[in-house]
Amino acid sequence: MQKRIQYLDIAKGIGILLVVLGHNDIRVFHPTLHYIIFSFHVPLFFFLSGMFFKPERPLKEIATKRFNTLMKPLIFIILLIYGIPFFFGKMGLEVVIGRLLKSLFMTGPYLNWEQLWFLPALFVINIYAFVFYRLTKPVQKDLLRWLVLLLSLWVGTLWLPHMWTFDFTIMGRSFSTYGLPASIDLALIGGFFFILGRELYQHLPENFFASKIVLLASATVFFGMAFTFNLPVDLNTRLYPSWTINTLQAVAGIIFTLSVSWQIEFYTEKATRFFSYIGALTLPILLFHVPIEEMVTNKIIGYIGANDLTLLISFIAGVFLPIFIHEFFIMPNPKVGAWFGVKSTA
Repeated sequence: MQKRIQYLDIAKGIGILLVVLGHNDIRVFHPTLHYIIFSFHVPLFFFLSGMFFKPERPLKEIATKRFNTLMKPLIFIILLIYGIPFFFGKMGLEVVIGRLLKSLFMTGPYLNWEQLWFLPALFVINIYAFVFYRLTKPVQKDLLRWLVLLLSLWVGTLWLPHMWTFDFTIMGRSFSTYGLPASIDLALIGGFFFILGRELYQHLPENFFASKIVLLASATVFFGMAFTFNLPVDLNTRLYPSWTINTLQAVAGIIFTLSVSWQIEFYTEKATRFFSYIGALTLPILLFHVPIEEMVTNKIIGYIGANDLTLLISFIAGVFLPIFIHEFFIMPNPKVGAWFGVKSTA
């Protein structure tokens, strides 16, 4: 069991490094690499988050736990984003209140740091997964449950093109929103990968990802599809053009990442320690990497221009400055750490 946890930490480390890289200006300089990253990196985290999901737990317990690990950090960051400018007189109270109310919608465009959309989306997906397992509990055969899961994925992709923007009318007035609150409209797609993670974890052999055949087969399928099709994915902006091709490519990318992670653990102790350490800090890296990358890029672009070196420097900053914030600000402060799920050792 410990071995499984170790290689999953490595997979998280690889995944969050790809997230940071994907949110850089890589789309401009290396569009193919950007496409490859976005084809599976968000489904990877939904999948990993679902592997240890326990649907037999009470809903209140699941909701409370995920609120503490997902929503409390979100609330802290939102208060931080608007609290600091207000405290230093850079933003008036009326503006702060307006932006706080706007952020309650909790999709990308309504959050000052757009990457934060993932946290409420994952919270909603946990609730959806609980409901899914309760409704399918009478289904005795796993195959039938998987068919229901596939059907729900298909349904989830049908309405997705209409969600960005979502247009509706109330009392004769027309309104448009970017998605539904807390990305509820992503629950079926994200829930598919989340539940798939648990199902495969429960049913696959212990050494499945250790197989070099699985590694080569998943690499062949994943990269073969990446260079054959051109169907960009971005769940944040509700871009998921093909429920079959995009899903197969994402699943292949997930299996490939897990297979690579197993090989890293088996063969390289130093790389294992590095990726596991990064994987244990996915939350602070997710929270802080985008503004840090933007700040560093804006600072250095005037000196060295926009090029691969700029990308590299901002990428390194986007990974290690959030770690610095975690180690020297979050960890040593119990009151702050409590917002990030850090247990006090006092």
